[in-house]
Amino acid sequence: MKSDKQTTFEENNIIKLDTITQQELEEKEEEEKKKNLKQVALNFIRIRDDYYKIVYRPDKSGKLYKDLLKLSKTTITDDYTKAILKHIRKFDDFTLVASHTNYQQSINGFYNQYHEVTHIPIQGDCENIFHILKHIFGESHFEFILDYLQILYTNPNQCLPIILVESEEKNTGKTTFSNLLYWIFQFNAMKLGNSDLHSDFSGFWLQRLLLIVDETSLEKQGVMQMLKRLSTETGKVISNEKNKAQREVDFIGKFIMLSNDAGKALPIERGDPRWAVFKAPTFAEKGYKDDPQISSKIQAEIPAFLHFLINRTLVYPLKSRMYFAPEVYRTAQLMLYYENSISMVAHAIKQLVRDTFNMFPDETELQFSITNIMDELKGNIRFLEKEKVRKALDNELQIKQSEKKGRYDFLSLSGAERGMLSRIESNSITYLFSRESYS
Repeated sequence: MKSDKQTTFEENNIIKLDTITQQELEEKEEEEKKKNLKQVALNFIRIRDDYYKIVYRPDKSGKLYKDLLKLSKTTITDDYTKAILKHIRKFDDFTLVASHTNYQQSINGFYNQYHEVTHIPIQGDCENIFHILKHIFGESHFEFILDYLQILYTNPNQCLPIILVESEEKNTGKTTFSNLLYWIFQFNAMKLGNSDLHSDFSGFWLQRLLLIVDETSLEKQGVMQMLKRLSTETGKVISNEKNKAQREVDFIGKFIMLSNDAGKALPIERGDPRWAVFKAPTFAEKGYKDDPQISSKIQAEIPAFLHFLINRTLVYPLKSRMYFAPEVYRTAQLMLYYENSISMVAHAIKQLVRDTFNMFPDETELQFSITNIMDELKGNIRFLEKEKVRKALDNELQIKQSEKKGRYDFLSLSGAERGMLSRIESNSITYLFSRESYS
């Protein structure tokens, strides 16, 4: 039997042990709260004096994308107490540094607004992606589009041509191509409508890498000038957002345009090197059948395609501010735009030259002075002005004028309706036209 003294000693020890256990438990709970608070704090950032919550917002298809939701300091402390504030990461400001091969969220104390691409390149098969690229761009421009995409992925700050893919028919793969780009670059790509480009508020798309414009039909000259300026921009631009002050932002965007209005979607000026225009054939023309699984197949091949891009050697060297030499992406469809963009006077001059070569089949070159051209066209164009003819020759047709006066034979069609062709010996400053350019 235990003595009263022994019992009292054991009871005291039990009470002491219980007290220690409770204290340790409270300390553990407090430590756990701190850990949880630190973990919760990772969902927030502070940029200068403003607080943001990192959220994953669902798009219309339910896919989640990373976004920043501005919150007040009071809202955060009400939800998580003031203790959370010391754990929230602090940044001096926002920045935009695009990289797919060495991505960094924090750079020298600045928060990078460029989205990290989640694909992990891995060797594998990407035949379906090759197939769609060859279908749209053809064998002749397959290496061009591979170089284009390789540069876009490995050197996103490099200026590149504006790509326009068009066809009047449906079922050509245009949408599949645009989806491929969207799937590769994820939320660094954005699909826009014509109204977005016409809008005064551009802030929501100015900091994306890839701007995909569907059903392109832009008539305002101001929008075309904006596209041309942005396509060669290497610095900062003014961002306009609703209910916000204007601010300067970095612009790294590349434009991809799709249109069903083949040959007429845009007023592309003759000789403008910013544009690469391709007409996509239908799958039926190529004898291909629809593949209802093509989207899932292409998405599955993206890691292999990226592995292919980062390990291949570029075919074309750096030659211009749009990287490529213009002849690399010159197509018949682009030349059609050049042809359609010239004035009525320029069209009339070209037709005059063609008709003259047809009527004088042995001639390989023709020479005309501005006065000769005005004499030949005066019955076709009312109120023809000398300055309009000069502008059409110099700027639109880009025909070089002789440096000084010289003797030449002026071949005239003015009497052709009466069956009379004239060869008139003349002496003037002239413009030279070669047959091979007008065949």
